[in-house]
This record gives sequence, structure tokens and C-alpha cells, in this order.
Amino acid sequence: MSDLSALLEREASAEIASILSEARERASAEVAAAQTEAEQLLAKRRRAAEVQRDAALVRARSAAQLEAAALKLQAQHAALEQVFEHARERLAGLPGDAKAYKGILQRLLVEALDDIGRDDVAVIEAAPSDVATVAALAKAAKVEAPVEGDEGLALGVRVRSKRHSAVENSLSARLTALEGELAAEVSRLLFAADAVRPAGGPPDEPAEDV
Repeated sequence: MSDLSALLEREASAEIASILSEARERASAEVAAAQTEAEQLLAKRRRAAEVQRDAALVRARSAAQLEAAALKLQAQHAALEQVFEHARERLAGLPGDAKAYKGILQRLLVEALDDIGRDDVAVIEAAPSDVATVAALAKAAKVEAPVEGDEGLALGVRVRSKRHSAVENSLSARLTALEGELAAEVSRLLFAADAVRPAGGPPDEPAEDV
């Protein structure tokens, strides 16, 4: 009887050991699978976060580039306005030097007369403050035509022909006509240094007035 009990006990122990071993193997496999799944999920979420981060960086970079471009355009516009305002101020001050200004009016008048044709001149117009000077210049150029004042005309002359055509030759009109071309050139001179100046470097010395 005791031998039978011992045999049964050994068989039961072996069965229990087998069950426990199988359970341990199954548990180990399940833990490994769960670990693998957790790592895959973590990697997936990390990639998604990286994609979102990269997209956010791209959006932020694009927004910064657009803002920088807008600021540069504003600065360019302001700089060009300052350049042209300075040019207009210098032109407005020319009459202060009577001798030099008379020479300028003479050249402008001669150019306009040659364009119209001196025999076809009907009337010459100038700023009221320039009428006397322009009349003397017209007489010196041997052109017999009345010189009339025009409040809307400055820094030059307008010559009207007998055929009702007209030529205006003034520094103000020339500056206005050239503003587009000059704007491109001044912009190139003002901002060409941006392409070669190191980031955070000191600004270039301003160019002297021409």
C-alpha cells in the first residue's frame, strides 16, 4: 500500500512539474509578445510624434520665412522712400543757388526747344518764380515766344508748339519718370550686401550721397 502511495505521489509531482514548466513557458512567451507589442506601439507613437514635430517645424519655418520676407520688403520700401525723399529735397533746394539753377534751366530749355523746333514755339511755361529767368534765357536762345507762369510746374520748363503739342522738361518729371528704374537700382545697391553679410554681422556703412 505504501509503495502505491509513493508511486502516485511521484506521478502527481511529475505532472505538477510538467504543468508548471508549461505554464512558465507560456507565461514567458506571453510576456515576450507583450513586450514586443509594447515596443512596437511605443515606436509607432514615437514616429507619429516625430512626424508631427517635423510638420510643426516646417510650418514654423515657413511662417518665419514669410514674416522675414515681409519685414525685408517693408524695410526696402522704407529705405527707397527715404532715398527718393532725400532726392526730392535736394532738387527742391536747387533754386537756392541762383547761378547753378540758371544753368540747369538753360539746359532744360534748350533741350525742350530743340525737341519742339525753335520756329514752332508758341509759348513757354515755367514756375512763376522762374518766369523772368526763363524769359531771359529764351531771348538769349533767340526764341520770340511769351513765357507764362504755371503753379503746377517746378524745376523746369514746358514748351508748347503752334501745332498744340507740348514738351515738358523738368527735373521733377524726370525723377518721377525714372523712379521705377531707379528703385530697382537703389534696391540692388541697398540690399545686395544681405546675400554676403554673415548672420548677425554689423551693417554696412551707408553710401555717400551722389
